[in-house]
Amino acid sequence: MYLHHFENVKQYVQQNQHATNTQLFSFLALMNAYISHSYLYMSECKKILGPPDPIHGGPPFEKRMEPFTVFINTDGSNREHIAMIHPVLAQTAVELLADLRITRSATVKKLISSLCVDQPQPHIIQFIKDLLTKREMGENGKEKFSRLIEDIMTLENLYNTVSVLETASDTFSSKSIFPQTLSRLYYTREDIIDYSKAEEWARTAITKAPKNSYVADTLGQIYKNRLMREPRPLENIFNRARDAFKAFKDVEEKAEKEQGPGKPQDTASVVGISNSFNNRGLFGFIQVAKLAFEKLNHSQKHRSFIQNLQTEVEAKFTFFERYLTYSKPDKTKLEPDYFWKDVVLCYKQYTENSAAESTSFPGLLDRLNRGRFTSKGRRAKFVEYEVTVSDLEEIKNDLKSTYEANVDDVKVAERYILSNVILSNKMHNSPQLTPVKELQTILHRFLGTEVGPRSPEFYLLVLLLFWPEEQPQLVQEEDDEEMEEQASEDDGTEEDTRAETAQPSLEVMFDLDLQPYTTFMESAFGTAGYAKYLRGRYLLPLFFLGKGTGLRKWIHKSRLDAIVEKEVDAELANRQRGRRKWREKRRQITAMWVNGKVWHVPEIQDILLPVEVSYSKEHEKQKVSVHVGGKKIMATEEIVSEASVLGPMLFYLGFTIQGPVVFKVGFPHSSDE
Repeated sequence: MYLHHFENVKQYVQQNQHATNTQLFSFLALMNAYISHSYLYMSECKKILGPPDPIHGGPPFEKRMEPFTVFINTDGSNREHIAMIHPVLAQTAVELLADLRITRSATVKKLISSLCVDQPQPHIIQFIKDLLTKREMGENGKEKFSRLIEDIMTLENLYNTVSVLETASDTFSSKSIFPQTLSRLYYTREDIIDYSKAEEWARTAITKAPKNSYVADTLGQIYKNRLMREPRPLENIFNRARDAFKAFKDVEEKAEKEQGPGKPQDTASVVGISNSFNNRGLFGFIQVAKLAFEKLNHSQKHRSFIQNLQTEVEAKFTFFERYLTYSKPDKTKLEPDYFWKDVVLCYKQYTENSAAESTSFPGLLDRLNRGRFTSKGRRAKFVEYEVTVSDLEEIKNDLKSTYEANVDDVKVAERYILSNVILSNKMHNSPQLTPVKELQTILHRFLGTEVGPRSPEFYLLVLLLFWPEEQPQLVQEEDDEEMEEQASEDDGTEEDTRAETAQPSLEVMFDLDLQPYTTFMESAFGTAGYAKYLRGRYLLPLFFLGKGTGLRKWIHKSRLDAIVEKEVDAELANRQRGRRKWREKRRQITAMWVNGKVWHVPEIQDILLPVEVSYSKEHEKQKVSVHVGGKKIMATEEIVSEASVLGPMLFYLGFTIQGPVVFKVGFPHSSDE
């Protein structure tokens, strides 16, 4: 229906290429083609059109914009916001204008010079920033450049691309994003690599935002990319590596000083605000250390340089092991697949140790994820096998020996206790399991000393070990039946029967009020730095409360992941093959957690124990408490699915590294309809 109108536009523009209404139409088309929600104020449109204004006897706006008026929305809810009627028509108009030699680059430069030279409105600044720098998510992660910049590079040329970004950089003299984008252009575009210009623009960006860690990262990326391409001599490689380490160290130091929004700022030490902690300095160090090892390790002259990096590589590995075990970018996303791969390979180079053999606290937590489709090892393309009972028994016995030789070391005690929890998840009746009372006694020794410095991991174990047994008798009997069936399924041997009867009494030895320890755990989450480093990220649930008793009542998330994976496999069977099926499987597994369908899988409902909760208000904020042992324990809440009918709500309990989390999941026996 618009073909005839576009033909009229074509004829008009051919005769009136420099008319002010043609110019305004080109602005609106470009903006709405690349940012659908963009607009210009009517006053800005009139400024572009120039005199005479209707109030001085000139024709109305609609008349002055002919033959473009049919494509412009002037009857919207806000008549002051002028835009195209649809992004698809805007895109068609941009292509038509380009064919008539009104290019994208010329249009955006004219837009900047027309509206941004003298005190531009904030919305215009934001639209220009989005046009030139907003990078969309592609199949392989975030694109390197905005869609408009990509189109100018592809449909026009590099000179025009550079000219647009230089114009923006000169016009918006306080904005670092434009020179930063120029820098990225010069060090990532294969056909125009120019590290000198890239470094020059990176330093320009840094002068505009000297305390911003993300801006500082650009310089590190330039040195890292140059190191990847740097041929011999070795001295050049050494110099590039040294420059890259220095740049990434600067990124790390600036990131440490940044705080999240809403936090009180100590202006003497805090210099910026960032929604999430910038890990690029730490990860950049790992990538450069890996490259330096590969290129310099065989050089006798540079051997000591490589050896001196080991301690810092180990520290970075420890950071990322926790970081990736306890959190992910958000509920719907995962880290890039190469992320853990680079960390693991670098750690192996410098220490000869395998990350898969780590028995640190997060390393133990990750053991049960091995072989799962969503495990970080599988995503990093490592060959991974599911951990066996004998593996976990051996780890537990090794840690027991280590603990017995270091009974006053709380970190060793934590790992020994956790190894039992992990083993119990794999084989609840293993004869190698330490009695619960013995584990409680070990942990209780540390409760009365140095409460402040204790870690979130310590308080997680306190909550797991001392959580009261509160199960209805009917559920308990069913659970006991299940235990008997499981015992016969595991082996059916006389040894298993002996192990079952050898299980310790489940009577709680110590009657603790767990609320203070929940508070201590949340406080330790802050003092240990986790609140800083994990801010803005989704904290992964580590354990869920199940229907078992003793250690068996704690369900590691991997058990739920295995059930979800089986459900998705059944749904995808014979539907798709190859990489497409792999991507769809990942998408559906994530979707089940996000939309709450995971909680309505019968097999999961059979193993999780619903909890009773209540709500209260404190300082105008709603608080949620879990009822346990006749007491209330404060928790955070994650709403997975909204209620649609009145009735008793179903809640499950999980634990992140910050503390208890209540999952509000819907109604008992609900379906997915």
